[in-house]
Amino acid sequence: MADTVRFNVGGRHFEVSRSLVDEHSNTVLGKLVSDTWNGDPAKAVFIDRSGDIFAHILEYLRYGSIELPITVPRSMFDRELDYYGITSVKTRISGQNFLPNIIGSFELQVIEAKKKLAEAEMRRDAVTMALEWNHEVCQAILNDPTKNKVGVINSMNQNVQGFIRKFLDNFLEQHFGLMIASHAGGCAIKPGCSVCVIPKK
Repeated sequence: MADTVRFNVGGRHFEVSRSLVDEHSNTVLGKLVSDTWNGDPAKAVFIDRSGDIFAHILEYLRYGSIELPITVPRSMFDRELDYYGITSVKTRISGQNFLPNIIGSFELQVIEAKKKLAEAEMRRDAVTMALEWNHEVCQAILNDPTKNKVGVINSMNQNVQGFIRKFLDNFLEQHFGLMIASHAGGCAIKPGCSVCVIPKK
């Protein structure tokens, strides 16, 4: 009798020690290579199942435990164990617990991406507001060429400060030649306005 037995599982070929199969003679594998079922021991036993998962099945039979890779869902592995008639010990099958760690490793990148998205949205709103302000300035000067200050509304509904204030200042100056003159309290130029825009000289 040969020391090894050969399996063709879904097109993948495996050569396994007979002693390993004999240790699990009560499984489908043990029965397939028995004299009762296998008329030609020299011929590979064909099994129409997943060869990729079968490789992990063999590892489980060899060592009595296994850590599954992320590419093999636990449910698929359990299904194949049932097919081969292999009794499993759940505590000896692991590998899915590290999935949260993989997801968690991207947490900082997700936070940073959300921060950049928020900043991009603020820039977009600032550009929209700058366009509105420039339109108001142009209209005001057309109506009164002597006007040198135009009261406008801060449509962003927040304090324009920090990086967004710097961005807005640069955008207004570079594209429209305008500058912001913030003020507190009421505005005599335009009731309810929070900012005055001045054409730069």
